[in-house]
Amino acid sequence: MSIQSLIIGLLALFFGFVLEHLPMPDLIGWFQPLWVLVVVTLLVFQAPRTFGLWLAVPAGLMLDAEHATLMGTHVFTMAIHIFLVQLFFRRMEVFNLFQQMGVVLVLALLHQLLRFWLAQVLFDYPHPIDIWGPALSSVFVWPWVFALLRLTVLRTHT
Repeated sequence: MSIQSLIIGLLALFFGFVLEHLPMPDLIGWFQPLWVLVVVTLLVFQAPRTFGLWLAVPAGLMLDAEHATLMGTHVFTMAIHIFLVQLFFRRMEVFNLFQQMGVVLVLALLHQLLRFWLAQVLFDYPHPIDIWGPALSSVFVWPWVFALLRLTVLRTHT
């Protein structure tokens, strides 16, 4: 992987964090996509050797600070997420777009479920978190982010 592709990947991660923190109207606030999770999935899917488990620590700690959660919560969930993407990325390469969207849905649901379980175990959190809204909106964002980053990386190689 070239330095230019690495810079594009880090810029995509930066924009994922910016979009994650972007305020949404109250009417559709529960439909906020998991932008960082989608970008991390795409980066690990495109370059699994470059963007590996090491990415879970800085991305997870920044998400913990951004969402004001207990330190290490997002590190744990991101590490499991990246591990699963690395485990299945060879299969995802041959999937069509709808199958890839299904995999992203399952991974986003698992991420949300792990966050909920950690909140329940650590804090006895009485309210359920929204699991389906962010996961479904992340699935619908996946094709556009995938196409945009693919086109950007292909443009840099030509």
